[in-house]
Amino acid sequence: MTLNGELLQPRQQVEEQEKEIRRLKKENDFLGEASAFSAAGRLRPAKTKE
Repeated sequence: MTLNGELLQPRQQVEEQEKEIRRLKKENDFLGEASAFSAAGRLRPAKTKE
């Protein structure tokens, strides 16, 4: 394997890991917002039709 090939493989791994980190952060943000929405719904008294 050439020196260029040896350097290219770790760079590709880092790029893949950074892409995965971005995806996980987006999912985490979404889950946080969904959790807050759900919690807010439980805090409000349910409106009943009479």
